[in-house]
Amino acid sequence: MPHNFDEIIPRDNTNSLKYDDKLNRFGTLDVQPMWVADMDFRVPECITTAFTELVSHGIYGYHIKTDRYYQAIISWFQQRHSYLIDQKGIFFTPGVVPAVNYLVQAFTEKGDKIIVQPPVYYPFFFVVQLNNRHILYNQLLERNNEYSIDFDDFENKAREARMFIFCHPHNPVGRAWRRNELEKIADICLRHKVIIVSDEIHNDLVFAPNRHIPIASLSPEIDNITITCHSASKTFNLAGLSTAYAMMNNNEMQKIFNRFLSLLHVEALNTFGLTAMATAFEKGGSWLDELHQYLWGNYEYVKDYLENNLPALRASPLEATYMLWLDFRKLQMSDKELKEFIIKKARLGLNDGPTFGIGGQGFQRINIACPRQRVVEALEKLKIAVSR
Repeated sequence: MPHNFDEIIPRDNTNSLKYDDKLNRFGTLDVQPMWVADMDFRVPECITTAFTELVSHGIYGYHIKTDRYYQAIISWFQQRHSYLIDQKGIFFTPGVVPAVNYLVQAFTEKGDKIIVQPPVYYPFFFVVQLNNRHILYNQLLERNNEYSIDFDDFENKAREARMFIFCHPHNPVGRAWRRNELEKIADICLRHKVIIVSDEIHNDLVFAPNRHIPIASLSPEIDNITITCHSASKTFNLAGLSTAYAMMNNNEMQKIFNRFLSLLHVEALNTFGLTAMATAFEKGGSWLDELHQYLWGNYEYVKDYLENNLPALRASPLEATYMLWLDFRKLQMSDKELKEFIIKKARLGLNDGPTFGIGGQGFQRINIACPRQRVVEALEKLKIAVSR
């Protein structure tokens, strides 16, 4: 049976960060939350069934990571993304952001320089700064509502960098990087001996005709300097279940990271997370294919609505993720005015553009992974607010 993505599922009073932290985050309960990157859709039925069987057993003791879990990851990446990872190169972590933190600590020293590409997922900034490393900003270029990489600047920064934290696909601007772009990045990082930490958590949410190419899959040489971070969380709406892992095929890197995690003793993940991840990768492919179609329909609705009703606003072309990057600059508001306008006038809870760093001024990020009715309601609120 097709999945019902139109179902409205109440999430208030469920300890949901997205819904139950509105007062703390926006200063009011009167906002429609469309910010943090989780979906308002039920997980695939196969996961619910697996949970039912697990719950009925009634004992939730320590869980071992069997070959099933590793094979689920290996098969998923091989079949969906043509990338082969060795089982001993898969390291479970509590989340992708913790994984990036660990990698910064394990493979760089205090004072080392790390490249990030703003406007970008803002925890990258905290990862670098709180670990007493220095950020090198390789700001994305924006021309005619499309984003690209400033490769001249990237090479200049790479000459003094130890690591590059790569958002692939890119959040929030929605880019799915092309092979030629990845090859340029790889060539520069190889020549300057820069470790690539590639956050590919949105890699299963790339829309045709675009496709995701793991940067580590370009060549054995690139694979040797790349660590890929991933999770089933964005793909299958499992953000509360700790399903993340870091992957690397370099033997020396594996030894260093294995020792680092052993010192922290953080590899024992929860039983439900491991069950969900393995089940999703084994049986959730058809659900994901349906999800792609529904999300693309939401994007097309937003794009058409803005063109016909709110021509002063623009959404960046969506190649990947379910987060839309909205351009409000034609309204000529300051960042403070725009933030207050979105919350108090449009009564929406979005992500404020400046939190994503340089280049975020005048933008807002909106999550469209919700029933179409919610998208319609949000756009109507925007239209009324702008018209006033």
